[in-house]
Amino acid sequence: MLELQNVTKRYGKKTVLDDVSIQFKKGEITCLLGLNGVGKSTTMKAIMRLVPISKGKILVDGEPITQQNINKIAYIPDIPIHDLGWTIPQNLSFAQVFYKNFNLEKAERMLKFFKVPTDKKLKELSKGNLARFNIIVGMCQDAPYLLLDEPFSGIDVFTRQSFINLLKSEFLEDGQTVIITTHEIDEIQDIADHIVLLEDGQVFASFSKEEAQNEGLSIVDKMRTLYSEV
Repeated sequence: MLELQNVTKRYGKKTVLDDVSIQFKKGEITCLLGLNGVGKSTTMKAIMRLVPISKGKILVDGEPITQQNINKIAYIPDIPIHDLGWTIPQNLSFAQVFYKNFNLEKAERMLKFFKVPTDKKLKELSKGNLARFNIIVGMCQDAPYLLLDEPFSGIDVFTRQSFINLLKSEFLEDGQTVIITTHEIDEIQDIADHIVLLEDGQVFASFSKEEAQNEGLSIVDKMRTLYSEV
């Protein structure tokens, strides 16, 4: 399990995360939802130790996250992290060196299955294929935890559906935990197991898809109900 315990993050006098506690359970896809600026991306960066937290704890499998165990977590941020001037094979060769458990054979199978052209440089790919490549690299690190920051940003509805198909495919490892930040709430109905709503740096609400279904509601309808009660 990946867990935030009473995490606070301040930038000067501004509090971005305010006493946030979240448990991301193994084998579940959890979506962190909220408007821009509510702390979604900061949560991801704090988990990856890219920004120091001001207070609280972040644990992976019950242990503080260190350089020794951070390879349990694969992270795909909302900005390009691969060399756009390299071809896909060149980037995959680098990934083999950079990521401890990178599965090259799986990456090649996924690229073929999802019809991503491998004879081009990344800068020559469409936005959709570049998005597919990024998520494939994340999924092929064979890490127990996969963090995806705003994966729907800037891609069309057809590519979004392809992305959803990726997360529903046999390529997602059994028991792998996926955490997605997004403000595109219409895209997550088919993939999310659990929803965490952030507002003003705090957890506003948390519920499972099963809870919503037991109330006869979709995830979006459940969110509308929660916000209408404020």
